[in-house]
Amino acid sequence: MTLDDFKVGVSKVRNRVICRVSRELGLMEEWGSGYSRIIKSCRDGGYPEQEWIEQGVSMKVAFRPHPETHEEDVPVNVPINSRQQWFLDQVKVGVKVTATDIAGHWKVSEKTAKRDIADLKGFRKKADIIFFRGL
Repeated sequence: MTLDDFKVGVSKVRNRVICRVSRELGLMEEWGSGYSRIIKSCRDGGYPEQEWIEQGVSMKVAFRPHPETHEEDVPVNVPINSRQQWFLDQVKVGVKVTATDIAGHWKVSEKTAKRDIADLKGFRKKADIIFFRGL
């Protein structure tokens, strides 16, 4: 399925059970209406145009922040673990902290410490991009 197919409302069912249940629960309104409803909702809400990207069997759409929203006003509701909070606290007071420091302080592997840091770096990217996968 291409972006052009998606724009004109072509629907391809990949999982009939999920589709049927979603339809019966009222979670799915019309076949092939997602693209136009997303565009209309964003336009009506004053959001900038989205970026649509084909990625194999999935479609990726990037939603941009509302022009009247300031980044510091947006709450971040992403839970972090105690190691990540400790890392952020250290950075905040100017201490240079590495994965080795986290591993030593918390008695975890360096692999775990590196994953904690990578997750922190990825939170911003995850908040900016939502992936849509066809059913």
